[in-house]
Amino acid sequence: MLTPWLLLAAPLVAAVLWWGQWAWFAVAVVVAAVEYLAFRQAERFSSRVWRTVGVGYRSRKARTADGLYLLTVVAGLVLLGAALLTRLV
Repeated sequence: MLTPWLLLAAPLVAAVLWWGQWAWFAVAVVVAAVEYLAFRQAERFSSRVWRTVGVGYRSRKARTADGLYLLTVVAGLVLLGAALLTRLV
């Protein structure tokens, strides 16, 4: 359960590194917010589906929430990598 919180830290650290570059800062904050909301939604759907339906079936809404979460995780990691590169160069 610690991994999602560490993944959420990536865009937040990127936002801190981009303090003063407001466009990139805003992008990192928005990615962090969407990632958090998608994680909460995916977590809720996953627990409900596994509890009531069992293994195998997942609704379209649950798959969408999981896909959005995965997309924002990748975006957050890319933003962190870019922020680190801009600070090192």
